[in-house]
Amino acid sequence: PFLSKPCEAFFSFVRSFARWPGFPAMASQAEAPTAVEAAEATGRLSSGARNLLAGSISGVACKVVEYPFDTVKVLQQTMGSQYSGALDCLATTYRGGGILAFYRGIASPLVGAMAENATLFVSYGWMKKLLKVDEGAATLANPVPMWKYLVSGAFSGVCVASVLTPVELIKCRLQVQAGAAAAGQAALGQTYSGSLDCAMQIIRKEGVRGLWRGNVACLAREIPGNVAWFGTYEMALRGIQVARGYGKKSDVPLAYTALAGSAAGVCYWTIPFPADTVKSKLQTDPRFAGRAFDDVFRTVIREDGVRGLYRGVGITAARAAPAHAALFFAYEVVDRQLQRI
Repeated sequence: PFLSKPCEAFFSFVRSFARWPGFPAMASQAEAPTAVEAAEATGRLSSGARNLLAGSISGVACKVVEYPFDTVKVLQQTMGSQYSGALDCLATTYRGGGILAFYRGIASPLVGAMAENATLFVSYGWMKKLLKVDEGAATLANPVPMWKYLVSGAFSGVCVASVLTPVELIKCRLQVQAGAAAAGQAALGQTYSGSLDCAMQIIRKEGVRGLWRGNVACLAREIPGNVAWFGTYEMALRGIQVARGYGKKSDVPLAYTALAGSAAGVCYWTIPFPADTVKSKLQTDPRFAGRAFDDVFRTVIREDGVRGLYRGVGITAARAAPAHAALFFAYEVVDRQLQRI
């Protein structure tokens, strides 16, 4: 319900975008089936099912690697004045609760990571299918137009925001609570015993819609972020194809998918990072409850300067490289295995 209008507007954009001069028109249903459609017609596992399973498994791999870094990132964004830097935040948190302090609140994000990545890859694959992307038939001489990957990435960002907003709301509040306890301070707002208790308290106080606080900020991060994410990944693989002379995308060794995924993860987080900072403020700081995205954005700049919008970007980029390398590697391994079924 929160995304019906954005999705309708996005579909209208795609239809008009495909008719712009210089871009090939979207294929009609009367055309010959793509290699993916032909494979599905033989009874093999559909591309949607593969994306669902591979995306879910890759989400777990990514979250286990990145979560400790994410905890430090959120604490710097929301309680930055308490720490001299990322290393000080890391050391303080460890002294306050040990290694488990970095994984406080992971239950909700772990489930959310599965749902997030399944949503990302299913919606990304669906839009590619709508745009008649045929990677099975594409070669270096006749590659898939890069604009189709970018449009598909933008669409996946619209879709995934509805899944991510409540998950990250709960995650951020539990992380801030743990960070305050580690620093010997009173937690901001209410005290939660866990992910479920946090969700129930939010619903009792703000209603179900309260779980989607920060949804606009999440959209502002996810749309450009996923254009950069999928775009960088596909561009990196295309560059590897050209440099190494691989005829098709499927010929690229799996090790290179980890390299491309690492670059994609860094771009995903660094480009829309200010929107992520605003989202964290909206979801954790009682001062900003009910305030608009642009209002919070201006407040952060007024209080902390432009630097305040990028507080925590270093640790975020550091976590993104290995985490997203693991994500794309796991996705490609699972997807290639599922194609044999």
